[in-house]
Amino acid sequence: MTMQNDSPWSSWMDNPYMAILEESPGAAYFSYADQWSSPAQQQYYQNQFQNVYNQYLGTLGTALRSGASGTEGAPSISDIGQMGFTDYLGGMDWTDRYTSLPPTMRGDYTSSYNPRTRQIYF
Repeated sequence: MTMQNDSPWSSWMDNPYMAILEESPGAAYFSYADQWSSPAQQQYYQNQFQNVYNQYLGTLGTALRSGASGTEGAPSISDIGQMGFTDYLGGMDWTDRYTSLPPTMRGDYTSSYNPRTRQIYF
């Protein structure tokens, strides 16, 4: 027994709301907030929208410069029409990206755990 999709949108596209997310990159970005696991990670990513969006535009620009063949790690020109910002965000490993940051960028200050010691000379 197969299930039929009785939605009036099924003939138009799989999910019409994805088009709305593509029109509003900020909404697409913050829709991934549930994947930001720790409070520190949430605080970091709340301020990173423009940086992530600029990296997405750079990926698209690299693909356009490379032509139809694509370079290693960049999508080919045929993939550009298929790749939207939500697709770019969907392939992102948020935790790995956050843990690869230096401790000071994550808000971890090791000096609070390792107090300074004083040298006493007699």
